[in-house]
Amino acid sequence: MDDSTEIHRATQISIIEGMFWQAYATLAAPGSVFLTKFAVMLGATPLQFGVLSAIGQLSQVFQPLGAAITRKMTSRKGVVVTLISWGRAITFVYGLLPFLLPAQAAMWSFLALFFVATSLQAVAGNIWIGWISDLIPLERRGRFFAVRSQYLMLVGLATGYLFSAFVDLFDVGRSGFASALAKALGGADWLSPGHLPHALLGVMAAAAGFGLISARILMLQPERPKPVEQERFRDAMADCFRDRNFCKLLFYGFWWMLAVGIGGPFWGVFMIKKLGMSLISIQIYGMVQTLASLLSVRPWGTLIDRFGNKTAMRIAIVMGGINPLVWLFATPRNYEFLYIEAATSGVMWAGAGLVASNFVLSIAPAERRQIYSGIFGAVSGFAMMLTLLGSGAFLPPQLTLLGLRLEPEQVLFGLGGLMRWSAQIPLSWVHEPGASSVRVAAEQMRRAAGAWFARLAPRAGRKRP
Repeated sequence: MDDSTEIHRATQISIIEGMFWQAYATLAAPGSVFLTKFAVMLGATPLQFGVLSAIGQLSQVFQPLGAAITRKMTSRKGVVVTLISWGRAITFVYGLLPFLLPAQAAMWSFLALFFVATSLQAVAGNIWIGWISDLIPLERRGRFFAVRSQYLMLVGLATGYLFSAFVDLFDVGRSGFASALAKALGGADWLSPGHLPHALLGVMAAAAGFGLISARILMLQPERPKPVEQERFRDAMADCFRDRNFCKLLFYGFWWMLAVGIGGPFWGVFMIKKLGMSLISIQIYGMVQTLASLLSVRPWGTLIDRFGNKTAMRIAIVMGGINPLVWLFATPRNYEFLYIEAATSGVMWAGAGLVASNFVLSIAPAERRQIYSGIFGAVSGFAMMLTLLGSGAFLPPQLTLLGLRLEPEQVLFGLGGLMRWSAQIPLSWVHEPGASSVRVAAEQMRRAAGAWFARLAPRAGRKRP
């Protein structure tokens, strides 16, 4: 099998596997609105919401274990599939907890199980990065992640809508659509809020099923033999920290994720509890965000391949600071304008997500990609964990600013937006080989756009009557 055929097959399998993974992630991965709904049902406190959000990042601290586990192995496939299978199977147990324990005991047990599940998958994710970076060459990696992301976004959108409509059937404040559907089903009794725990058990069971199917498909993914590493793991780690450019990247990642974590536990909670949005309304927000990401992810991938991750991230940071500030104006009476913000947010996160997957790989030596990626993930996750926990533990009071009465969550959103902009400072210190400056990239894009319009103008003229 030649390289191009192997890469094509790897891309196809990765897309199919990723579609089932995305269905799982939509329902039960860190950041899932269904987990937020589950925590709201259990009566989670602000601190517990902070812990729930922080777990997704704390688990990233274990990423370097992936590099340690596979050092003496020539194949990564078996250990990846085993770890993710256990991690995703645990998801089903979440849904059983409300039937076995009192609410607060169930909430703490859920957090403990969630930590185990996400940690197992974080280790597997680091190993998968090493696996896929050996398969996909650097010059094609941006487009690979972009194409894969497009399919995954569509699946996430469909999964979110389908299961949100289902869960909303059991909600006191049903949306118009859910209310009409409930009447059509004639299930006034069994569709009562008292059966919400049964509905969420079904969601968690489906999530576990999707996750295990994804693991099964991953067994079909091609794999290039991995060389056995003779160097001691401790020495390899020390060498990474002797790389000054990598240390600059770590500092940037730490700063950026600190900023992203401010207010992080409360996006979904604010939408449900303060804005009074149904899950369907939240999925409409997610749909707009996803469609914007779908339309922009390929241009981001091309931009990264042509001009570098650093240039792309500079643009994403500018957008990323604006989005949280828009939330300062949201109230239960006018939240519909957030659907516009969702579009800009989708574009921003499409670019930031591709950079997160690709930046560290672009500066890492070929033989150190996995351990560089693991350390970067651990440091970034630890940084975001700090501000997620801090947000939950030190929720500020309401604040009136320039005539705006801000809820505690909105105060955090505003601070987070300002902090995101400041990440331009450490990013400027990172050197990416082959990357162009923003000025050069902007000039080349301006010329390309001018040439495109110049070609378009004669055609438009010929079509006039």
